[in-house]
Amino acid sequence: MESRASNALSRELGDALRQARRRSTVKFGDLAEELGWSQARISKVERGLRGTSPLDIARYVGHLRSDQATYEHIMDLAEERNTGHLVRPHEIAVPDSLRALLLHEQTAEVIWSYEITAIPGLLQTADYAAALIAPTDGEHRVAERMARQRIFERPRPPAGHFFVLESVLHHVVGGPQVMYEQLLQLLFRGGVRLVTFADQLPRTLTAAFTFMTFADHSPVSYVETGPLAVLSDEPETTTLFEQACNDLDRVALSEEQSRSVFAEWADRYDRLREEQRGGEAVA
Repeated sequence: MESRASNALSRELGDALRQARRRSTVKFGDLAEELGWSQARISKVERGLRGTSPLDIARYVGHLRSDQATYEHIMDLAEERNTGHLVRPHEIAVPDSLRALLLHEQTAEVIWSYEITAIPGLLQTADYAAALIAPTDGEHRVAERMARQRIFERPRPPAGHFFVLESVLHHVVGGPQVMYEQLLQLLFRGGVRLVTFADQLPRTLTAAFTFMTFADHSPVSYVETGPLAVLSDEPETTTLFEQACNDLDRVALSEEQSRSVFAEWADRYDRLREEQRGGEAVA
């Protein structure tokens, strides 16, 4: 098969193959020789740039001598029909180990994120994240969320455009101390803009979403609904999310105006935490 443009599904499959190869003891050159493939072909398959039959994928994984769970996961991806929409299950409000999401966050050039109930995961403090995540998930889940944020520590990090609906500031997560520290994070981080209740929201902004653009392939949108996430690179869907990003840029406060509001709310939560401490001291 000839080279082709990649899609979200082919990239997820390629990533799964690459991860399986790296976990194995089989060297890259030996794998190519055993399969009778060129190294360039393996590279293209692992980047999702070349279509490959499920039979060839099975041979690939077989030569790696991967465990049964890895084999079944990869074969499920190989046999999945590409519709332009990937539906992936995850724990409610905890998508941080979802490989399809991580793969695209790590390779994005620009990330647009819009949230209506909580601070975007890529901007959360550890304490804020811990207050949102179920106690049974423990520190491991918080560590995964913090690890996602390291994409901004790369030599060439993605440009982040973050938007939060005003309701997020009213939603007290973890108490005044946690909210105060989170608001300070927004102030110092920059690139965060507030969408207020001053005007009626466009229809495109009634639900949270993430929209990512890339240097070498089509944009990908990401939305969560309960225990499911949907990643899409279907052209008509992409057009709708591009419009949503334009609407965000149009209706949101400027960064300077947003910082002023964040500072007011930080001061408000600062007073609340001081009152709370005073009450505890009296008690």
